[in-house]
Amino acid sequence: MKKLLLLFFTITVNSQVPQFVEVMEFTSDDSRKLVEMLNDWSDIETDVTGYQTFVMEVMNLNKVYFCRGYESMNQLTDNGAKRWGEDGWNQKVWDKWKLKYPSENSFNEINANFVMNHVFAYLKDLSYIPDNIDLESELQNMKFRRNVFLDIKKDSEWNDAAQEFEAINENNKKLKNNYVSFVYGPMFGGYDNADFLLIVVDKSRENYFKGLAERSRKREKDEEWNEIKNNSVLNWINEEQMMIHY
Repeated sequence: MKKLLLLFFTITVNSQVPQFVEVMEFTSDDSRKLVEMLNDWSDIETDVTGYQTFVMEVMNLNKVYFCRGYESMNQLTDNGAKRWGEDGWNQKVWDKWKLKYPSENSFNEINANFVMNHVFAYLKDLSYIPDNIDLESELQNMKFRRNVFLDIKKDSEWNDAAQEFEAINENNKKLKNNYVSFVYGPMFGGYDNADFLLIVVDKSRENYFKGLAERSRKREKDEEWNEIKNNSVLNWINEEQMMIHY
């Protein structure tokens, strides 16, 4: 359905995880229809601006995210600066989008509401990508996503959390855990001022939880993992399970 792309999450025009992700959060009485409408907007916007866009639907909720991925903050700010006005790209996208949705009340008809903006920065050194996984060929098929928001416990610091992520990743390598996780840091917005957004992706919800059960069995028997878990400096404060739409 879409020419591009993945994030939150996701690959850029041919294979890299976006360094910065701008997220618009919406709610709607008909999230399925909102996803359809935003997907059409996404296709047009990508053609007009050249930047990657994608849509994520939170499962079992009325929440939908519209996302834009960038390789630098300069790209993000430049794209924002060129958005508005008669010659801005937003008007060009709107004119094309209205050809399919001519009603003046398309969004009102499904009670679509903008909630807030979020911006996240990719923390590559804290993320986990096994050597045997080729993101360019596989990530586009990983349409299930689990977003976990974490904060740092009292009396601990950012460096303590970074060291914990690094220890987890080394343990993953030792146990040969075969999954992909991305870590992003909220620059603006996020969930209750969380310090990290941990994203785990898979081909389906079923595949994800099968893999999680396998990882958990190996970890339960591993002393190193149990020491990391028992001395964690991170609080698990919220999670969302979602599907990515192209």
